[in-house]
Amino acid sequence: MTSETTGRDTRHRAPGLAILGVAALLVAGWGFAGGPDLPSAADLGWLAVGLGLVIGLILILTGARSSRR
Repeated sequence: MTSETTGRDTRHRAPGLAILGVAALLVAGWGFAGGPDLPSAADLGWLAVGLGLVIGLILILTGARSSRR
């Protein structure tokens, strides 16, 4: 099957996969560094809320793009 028959562009790169790859490398580096102490649980909760907001905004903004060219 070619991109003409499937209707998909094979040159498209997924930015989400790149972000996950970088995050995985950061976690691996953190593990190699001996796993420094984590911040307090209260700070981690706010970090999770902030991360959720950022991811939500990214999903909204990327979903708002028109698929028509």
